Amino acid sequence: MSAVTERVVSARPDVKGPRKQAVGALRGVLGLLVVPAVLVVVWAIVASALDSLVFPGPLQAVSGLMDDLQRPSYRESVATSIRLLAISWVLAAAVGAAVGFVLGQSQFWSKVFQTPLFALYSIPKVTLYPIFLLLLGLGEPSRIVFAFLHGVFPVALLVMGATATLDRKLVRLADALELSWWQRVTKIVLPALLPTLLVAMRISFGLTFLGLVLAEMFSADVGLGRELVNNVANVRVEQIAGQVLFIGLLALGPVLAMLAIERRVKARVGIN
Repeated sequence: MSAVTERVVSARPDVKGPRKQAVGALRGVLGLLVVPAVLVVVWAIVASALDSLVFPGPLQAVSGLMDDLQRPSYRESVATSIRLLAISWVLAAAVGAAVGFVLGQSQFWSKVFQTPLFALYSIPKVTLYPIFLLLLGLGEPSRIVFAFLHGVFPVALLVMGATATLDRKLVRLADALELSWWQRVTKIVLPALLPTLLVAMRISFGLTFLGLVLAEMFSADVGLGRELVNNVANVRVEQIAGQVLFIGLLALGPVLAMLAIERRVKARVGIN
């Protein structure tokens, strides 16, 4: 092959690269959907085998959910829960990341606070909810704080551990480049902590959602938790199954999206 031909071949764009990435992304999405699809199939088979009025199948659950969604009060409950979930989760992610990052800067303080944070994380938060009701009342603040406490500790612990065990080579690189503190954080520390932060946010989302639904079940007059209690009290079996399915989909969608982003980031930085 002549030198000119080699230059032409080397100058051709690599069309297989983007195609492989697209195929890999599609496989990743399909892989994430396998477990939910299998669960739905198993659910349909079990419901068909039992043929019981108290165990509706997926089609009956969807029908019950459609009936609920036609009510303005239910749509208001959905909007309220999504709004409170967004507020609680953003606060949990921001506060947890900030606390974890600050404590992780010092090996001493990270060791000092590690055990108390784990102890607080292990306490069943539902036992503390009466205290929130006494301090904050029956309004939205008590629900937000309760959901926030479910999600903030995993973020703080994971970010603190990642910061405390940050590769010392990166620190020496920052010293060699004579970077300022802000440049160290934005150019070196944050990119190194990003995979851990994404994992922490994904875990925190599910726990925050759980805390919010529990709070709504206990004291709210509007919200998905309140609607679930109403359906149980009125023995609306199809609506109960439909709402459980709906809550699962609301939780699953963002989690799958974050997991896909997390995999892309890890692949970019070379983490398996």
